Amino acid sequence: MSITGISKEIKVQGRKITFFNQRNRDWSHPYAYHNTETLSSAGCGIFSLCHCAQWLTGHVQTPEKWADFSCANGGRGDDGTDRPALLHALMATGTNGLLGLRYEEDGLRNDLDTLYSFLLNGEGVALCNLRVGHIVSLVAAREKDGVKQVLAIDSYSESASEKVRDHVIEVLPGSEITYAVKNEAGLIVGESTAYAAFWVDASLPRDFNLLHRI
Repeated sequence: MSITGISKEIKVQGRKITFFNQRNRDWSHPYAYHNTETLSSAGCGIFSLCHCAQWLTGHVQTPEKWADFSCANGGRGDDGTDRPALLHALMATGTNGLLGLRYEEDGLRNDLDTLYSFLLNGEGVALCNLRVGHIVSLVAAREKDGVKQVLAIDSYSESASEKVRDHVIEVLPGSEITYAVKNEAGLIVGESTAYAAFWVDASLPRDFNLLHRI
């Protein structure tokens, strides 16, 4: 059954993950810089952090808690979550232990071989961009049919986005998201479906941060 609520338990690589559906407007908790943005409109970094922590520990996190932490500790930038600043603050305050992860200031832009090996060996997970302006979780890696791939959990389910879809190799059944399609006037004219979890070519990630197991 398609995901339409704020969250749903899905299976990813045999693990149960409570997926936080950012497309649902009921995520109204403030996540603002100088305006009235909410977790629904700007919380991809927070949801991704929570998905990463779940993958590492099995414990479901509270996005509202970490949104407040991010705003209070310099992790909320003017265009969304400042990943390095948020991760640094987690380490500086010792609250990273509550998430079950460790950040070693290793924000890497181009070393995709390091990212792939890190995920393949199960050393941890990563926060990254698959396209500019949107953060997802990367939780695993594999080589299939001679192609290196990484597995994304995406709070905004952008498997069908024009900047991502041509790199999607496989979608995970059970992670379907149904969302409204609007016209230029803002009127709902139909529905569409995308996927929250999907494998992409390992060459796609950009500007990522490695989150190590504790």
